[in-house]
Amino acid sequence: MLSENKLLIWEELIGKASATELAWMNGYLNALVKKSGVTETSLIVEQKAVQKLTIVYGTETGNAKKLATNFAKQAKAKNILAKVIGMDQYKLTDLPNEEYLMAIVSTHGEGEPPAAALNFYQHIHQQQISLQKLKYSVLALGDTSYPLFCKTGEEMDERFTKLGGQRIVPLQKCDVEYEIDANNWFDNVLKLVQASTEKPNNQNKLEVPPVKKVKQVF
Repeated sequence: MLSENKLLIWEELIGKASATELAWMNGYLNALVKKSGVTETSLIVEQKAVQKLTIVYGTETGNAKKLATNFAKQAKAKNILAKVIGMDQYKLTDLPNEEYLMAIVSTHGEGEPPAAALNFYQHIHQQQISLQKLKYSVLALGDTSYPLFCKTGEEMDERFTKLGGQRIVPLQKCDVEYEIDANNWFDNVLKLVQASTEKPNNQNKLEVPPVKKVKQVF
């Protein structure tokens, strides 16, 4: 897709061109594309190669949801599509098909998951599902004044690995002052997600042949 400025130039050019000139442009562009080796299929694939990730959260007080929403905005600014959903609303049958999953979860009571995260937590621990496609990372929220600090996040992180998931960023455990650690964690997530689909700058680069002068017929 052309940028807005290039599109305006293109529209002005073809708008003033004669039928013969349009035919020449068409042939010239087709020759360019053919020489580059770029096919219609490859262009479609490249267009669809937009990084996507799912951010699930389990919260009791709202901090995990707040972080998830903020992280989704940061991802959008990096041209990454991020879906944010609570663990209580997440469709568990989708889990084996996820590519990138970021889990933000707090710990309460005696190392227990939040009520809203309980079904999700039990599902991954009780079901022998295959997460071979999954690339994940966990952000655990807790309070170091409790002995089982961030236990829920630790257990989720371990379980994802046992089910075949690939941890792309190490588990980040956060105390009550969590903002700096949480943002550093997500910065690392974004860098790795972006790097995973970046292509060499010269891939599918069009080599422009010299323009031959042609006699214009009006």
